Amino acid sequence: MIPDFYKNSLTSIDAWESYKNELTALILDTEYGIFKELDEPRVRTEECGINFASKAEWTIVYFDFEKNGKAHTVRSELILPKKSKNPPVFVYIDFSQETPSKYLPVEEIIDGGFGIFKVYYQDVTTDDGDFENGLCAFADGGGVEYGKIAVWSYMLRKMADYLIKNSITDTLAVTGHSRLGKTALLTSALDSRFTLACVNNSGCCGASPSREKEAGEETIRDIVGTFPFWFKKSFGKYVDNENALPFDQHMLLSLVAPRNVVIGCAKEDYWADNNGAYKSCTLADPVWKLYDKIGFVADGYKAKKCAFLSGDISYYIRNGSHFLSREDWKMYMKKFKEILK
Repeated sequence: MIPDFYKNSLTSIDAWESYKNELTALILDTEYGIFKELDEPRVRTEECGINFASKAEWTIVYFDFEKNGKAHTVRSELILPKKSKNPPVFVYIDFSQETPSKYLPVEEIIDGGFGIFKVYYQDVTTDDGDFENGLCAFADGGGVEYGKIAVWSYMLRKMADYLIKNSITDTLAVTGHSRLGKTALLTSALDSRFTLACVNNSGCCGASPSREKEAGEETIRDIVGTFPFWFKKSFGKYVDNENALPFDQHMLLSLVAPRNVVIGCAKEDYWADNNGAYKSCTLADPVWKLYDKIGFVADGYKAKKCAFLSGDISYYIRNGSHFLSREDWKMYMKKFKEILK
């Protein structure tokens, strides 16, 4: 499960740093693909009258992309607590256009002292095999050279650009659930500006490994058979051929080091392979140790419910099913606060 070239890179920080770019390129070239840099968007803002009992400032931020006569606008929403200067912000990609939504308890997040910068994922590009819409309209090779996860990740990094360029904050967490949890993990691996990655129920091709699956856990065959457009086309050659992969998902996780990551799992979400996500944390731990970080601290793992939040790699299983719940947000806010101390 751990290729020799990966093991050899764990001998020193210098060896690992020399290898990181090669590993990043390998993962992108094999699985997610590369969505190439677009021309910088024009950014417009509009104030929203809703302020959560005068506790927050809500701004609509529009990213206008244009090229060769084509235009597309990505609408995002920035909600900041009034009492905090340069507050830590969750950069969040949501399944819902609504704010608040069933996945996004805005007032609880604001009351915790955090900002939220949200984008609806299908405003970036649709969740299907159409690579002619949204940001995909500006880049050739969709589906072959890159998949939709790479495009959603690109937008999150543009949102980080906005926050930092405008001195709103330089303390960022990236957050997503399910396929968007995969997106959050990839984004943090690619962009060191994110202090924390909150990876919720990400499953196969997220935090969980591709190899050694048990019955009832999602495989590459399952995910590529249903959602081939999330990945570059050639990733399909690993269907029923996982052992031929030149890496596994703990190696993506290790690219987040030495920063912080929380892997959130749910007891009833067996499809997402919670045990595998736990294994990924243990296998990625040596990279954090290279940086003299705490890494992953786990004592008394239980497949039904547990929480290990004391290390730089955090992992928990809560009760319930595949969902981004208030309990998950509480975990992520708790970890973010600990980091900021």
